[in-house]
Amino acid sequence: MRRPLALDSHDHEFSRRTTQEDWQRILVLRDHPRMMNGVLAYEDIIGDFFSGNVLLNRVVVEFARFQMIVYMLYLYDTADPADPRTGLTTSRLQQIANTKGLLSRGGVTTFVGLLRFAGYLHRIPSPLDKRVVHLAPTPKFLELVETWNRHIFACIDTITPDADLVRCHRKHPRFGWEMRRGGAEALLAGWKPLDPFPETFHFFSCNGGFMLLLHAVAKTIREGGRREIVPVSIDLASFGKRFGASRSQLRRLLEAAHGRGHLLAEPKNGKHIYLSPQLLSAFAGWTASELANYRLWGLAAKADLRL
Repeated sequence: MRRPLALDSHDHEFSRRTTQEDWQRILVLRDHPRMMNGVLAYEDIIGDFFSGNVLLNRVVVEFARFQMIVYMLYLYDTADPADPRTGLTTSRLQQIANTKGLLSRGGVTTFVGLLRFAGYLHRIPSPLDKRVVHLAPTPKFLELVETWNRHIFACIDTITPDADLVRCHRKHPRFGWEMRRGGAEALLAGWKPLDPFPETFHFFSCNGGFMLLLHAVAKTIREGGRREIVPVSIDLASFGKRFGASRSQLRRLLEAAHGRGHLLAEPKNGKHIYLSPQLLSAFAGWTASELANYRLWGLAAKADLRL
């Protein structure tokens, strides 16, 4: 028996896990008639950014990697030229990663090394203190980040065109930086994106899991005609090759998800992925939360820059 696709099916649980203000901001996007368009656009956008990074995927899972990049850009952007203790250094990044439980000190060193090897970071010795070596994003890195932001803004504008974030990003070179600053400061202040939607953590905490869940949700929306939850099939071998995870690892992830009640039936090695209403609703809520916060920080940047 197929279930109706109702994104509000577990609101009584989710709403208790966040503030009333945050919940209302989530609902503005989650309940918008174009929300499912936004989820599908999000899947199209994010896949290209996480595919092919096999080594990075094995060092840090996608969700944690995103936060690491936010912190890196924030440290770089808030550097005080007169104080060598500020700015982006491996040690400062290690301190944040350890405090937030994202990566070990060795993991951060490996992560930074891979980004340098790939041409995304370069070293700049401090002219004020020979003991300090700063890191700086290369033009290749900044182009990737701004492209990401442009796509995210387009995704938000798909749902709420009145935000007009794509135009603002195109018009002012600081717009993306100001939006990202809002996100970094929220994370540093204690914002935990997954807390209201712990059902998603099983996938987000595993290599390739975030993309697997996102892809399964998008296929469910498409194949169920946006009206019902239907079982979908994903080729785990080709999917794992694209996102740096083995087929056996993804199979075990799905089997464990079924054991936890996140899937309504045995996944059959990826051929019968039947998302539970709660998991689907949790993921939609998390997506709306993420986009709502990007929108919040984008609108703040728009006001600050008088756009």
